[in-house]
Parts: sequence; structure tokens; C-alpha cells
Amino acid sequence: MAAINKPLSTRNNANRNKHNQIRCMQINLQHSRVATANLMQLTEEESIDILSIQELYIIQNKVNGIPHKYRTYTIPNTQSRAAIVIANKQIDALLLKQLSETDAVVVEISTNGVTLIIASMYFDIERQIELDLAKINNILQHTNGKGVILMIDSNPRATSWHDKTTNARGKKLDEYLMSKQLYIMNEESTDTTFRTRRGASNIDLTIVTGQLLRKVTQWTISDQESSSDHNIIKFIIGQDDRSRETNNAIHDVRYSTKKELHPIFRNNLTQLAKEMLCSCRNTDTTEDLDTILSIKIAEALDIEKSTEEFHDIIIKACDKTYKTQHTPKKNETTHKSVPWWRDELTIL
Repeated sequence: MAAINKPLSTRNNANRNKHNQIRCMQINLQHSRVATANLMQLTEEESIDILSIQELYIIQNKVNGIPHKYRTYTIPNTQSRAAIVIANKQIDALLLKQLSETDAVVVEISTNGVTLIIASMYFDIERQIELDLAKINNILQHTNGKGVILMIDSNPRATSWHDKTTNARGKKLDEYLMSKQLYIMNEESTDTTFRTRRGASNIDLTIVTGQLLRKVTQWTISDQESSSDHNIIKFIIGQDDRSRETNNAIHDVRYSTKKELHPIFRNNLTQLAKEMLCSCRNTDTTEDLDTILSIKIAEALDIEKSTEEFHDIIIKACDKTYKTQHTPKKNETTHKSVPWWRDELTIL
């Protein structure tokens, strides 16, 4: 078997790090031997560089099914539920023992002159989520300006990462990510990261710090067979994706949109729309305002300018209503939704 794998590995290593890209996969294997074997085959076939695994295949406290030619970082001699696997010999890696435990493995990687911190984490649904958020805090405090990627089987649900519902754990995680200026890379998809006969959800998350927002690209839920209830997530760490740039700077602010403040937001939005778009402060009803705005848009010679004007009004209404967390402005845009938007703001 070694004789068969060796030439395949040599061929794949020659293709790895092409154009300074690092190919990554993340998945919960549900302790399955079959799912592990399937993942290893895909790793070889697609020249994957880094794997983030939750609930790996372990027998008698030893990792099984992962070839010894790969470097597997986990907590030895335990029923560890998190692991990082480095399949590319060109990537230097160091296990950060002070930050790692059975459900969270943190590794510092270096390649092509770039150093990052990556973490594979498992949030036990029976454990208070605040304990897991404290682990993320510890990781962030260790970064010293390095970019961080968190690959998590989180178990919380929230519409912020394209799930159909938001539960209590999801709300706590969402608010925490906002407060720490962390970004969810998950894309809206016809598929979900987790699916069983009882239902489907997006509980597997890829989260990054601002330094990597434009460097983590091609995030996708794979349609390949995973042999697990969790689907394989793929993404690439690479050079800045210049195709996502624009000359306009993003209003890079995250708003804490508490439900009890929504009526105040609506009032502020209505008043600002009257003042800035209609020059009609004496408009009596929202219906009158809707009619005037509809006519204004229908008669507009420059629809883009009208859109920008209304965008500015929404920003001002948010500024006036909600608490904010500012991040440095960048001349960039991404296929991510703007960070301050919530479904509740879609009122017109």
C-alpha cells in the first residue's frame, strides 16, 4: 500500500501551494471509519493542504484512519473531538498546547512568509456556550496581530449564517462575534452543512478575523459524498481576492440590532426619509411617505443615485438607534452581506 500511495503523494505535493494558495477542508466525521477513509481519499485526489476535523475516528484513545505521512495535531491519549491535519510538508506547524484541549485544537502555521493561527473546535450542545466563547477569547488574546481562522462544529443556529431559525445559543454566539469583530465566511447555499432525516441546519462555521476577510475565498459546501451527516466544507486561504475590490469604502460598522429598539429604528428611518428624500416633514402617514417615495423612484433619472441616497438614510437611522462596533475601513467589498444588515431592516 505504501508503494501505491508514495507516487500519488509526490505528485500532489508538487501541486500544493500553487499560487501561494492553501486548500482547506473542514468536517465532523462522527467518529466514522468510513467517513475518515473517504476524507483521506479526497485529500489525496484534490491535493488538500489542511484538514479541520471534529469528532474524529478514535480507537482506545488513539487516532485511527489518518496516514502517518500527515501531521495530526490533537490531544494524545484522550477521546479528543477536535484535530488539525497538515497534509502539505511545505507548511510549518506548531501546536499551541496552552490553548488546546480535547474539544479545541489550536495550531500556528507558517508558509510562504505568512503566519496564521487556525483552530478546530467542537461546541458540545450540552455545555454552556459561554465556556466555548471563553476559549475563543483566549485564542484571540494570543494572536499578536496574526490572522485567525476558527473552524467550528458550533451547534448553535442563527439566520446570520443562513439557517432558518435563531435559537438562544445562536443569539449568544452571534452577539459575541459582533462584539469581537469576527466574520462568518459561510455562504448562502441550497445545501446545509448538516442534514439528517429529522432536519437540516448550518451548525458548522468558518470564522475569521478581519485580516483574513479577503484572503479566505471560494468557501463552499461540497456536494461530494462525506459518509457523515455533516457535509464537507471547502475553502482556500490565499492572496487577496482583488476581484472583490471596489473604489468605494465600506461603511465598516457592525450594529447590535436589539429587538426592543426596532420601533425606534422605524421612527428614525421614517423621519429621516421625510427630511432627506421628500422635503415633506408634514407627511401625515407612512402610506403617504410610501407613495411619495414610489413616485420619486419611478421618476428618477439616476436610479443608482437614488439607491445611494436611501442607503445613506439607513446608515443614519442605524447610527441614531443602535450601538455600534467600528472596524478599520478598507477599500474592499466581498460577497458577504454588509455586517449591519438584519432581516428585520427589510421594511420597505
